[in-house]
Amino acid sequence: MRSKTKTCSRLAAEMLVFAVFGGLAAVCLAEDSGGEESGDNGKCYVCHPAMKTEALTTIHLEMDVTCDQCHGASTEHMHDEMLMTKPDLLFGRSQVRKMCSNPTCHKPGSERRVYGRQDHMDIEAVEAFFEKWTGRMRPNGRNITPDSICTDCHGTHNISEPLKTISENEQPQWVTLFNGRDLNGWRPSDADSWGVKAGRIVGTGGALWSEESYEDYLLAITFRAAWPIHAGIWSRGEASPRVEIFESKPAFTGSVLVPGKGLALVNLRQDLEDRESWNTISIKVEGDRTQVWLNGEEIGMVRAGGPVRGKVGLYISNHGDSKPAGLIIREVLIQKLVKPEE
Repeated sequence: MRSKTKTCSRLAAEMLVFAVFGGLAAVCLAEDSGGEESGDNGKCYVCHPAMKTEALTTIHLEMDVTCDQCHGASTEHMHDEMLMTKPDLLFGRSQVRKMCSNPTCHKPGSERRVYGRQDHMDIEAVEAFFEKWTGRMRPNGRNITPDSICTDCHGTHNISEPLKTISENEQPQWVTLFNGRDLNGWRPSDADSWGVKAGRIVGTGGALWSEESYEDYLLAITFRAAWPIHAGIWSRGEASPRVEIFESKPAFTGSVLVPGKGLALVNLRQDLEDRESWNTISIKVEGDRTQVWLNGEEIGMVRAGGPVRGKVGLYISNHGDSKPAGLIIREVLIQKLVKPEE
């Protein structure tokens, strides 16, 4: 049996979009699930055919690093056609650097603990890459910033299975709602309170609305905040449920506010949020259901009335504080859901 420590750390799995369907593992080092080792990724290709040619997958496979060595046997996940059962192990953006920086795989130089740009074999090529792509979106759908993680540059690894589609040839795709350069596709309530700096959306108050309206969808937003803050994400306009980014003990980020009724879903776990780094809120909006995950951990689901279609909104309240609140957003991804045919 191959070393779990070595093989798991070598697969820099980009799980921003995985968070919609799975849980976040606390560490990469985990005991084997007891499942039988496959030797290849054949069983994964049944539902995720794009992985056959994705560089991140094929390169690791050449080194005998398969999907199940990092994500576990995931037997129940493979047999769940409704996509409600998560793989055994999942990893968020904040964990990718630690995984890649394991000394047995991509060892950082000097006394550094995290593998960086200066550790690459061809530093000139890496610097040329960042000069070209910083502030822009790559063909893999990832925005490149000065502190991009490995999977922003190397592969997509977006292997979430779309829900039922209109036809086999029309698969819904994850689409970025932020191009990394400007607020194209968005309308701020106050132009002075929202802008783009260093490839990120920066907000200090009011609301920022998507120009397009959505019905049923999956949404993943990666953010960090200057605390204290009271911010949130409207799902379909101001009359719709709002996923909160705040601390209002005993409720924390990931709680859901229903207009006119108060908090309908309360996240009691403050430990799910990283106030020193990036966090990902994932939302599934389907009919009157709003389901929420924070950094891969499911908060829960609520049913609430409201519009069946509306704009996605980012919201910040200053609470009358003299110091403006700050919300920084690195990535916004959305995937429309197609209703099953009658």
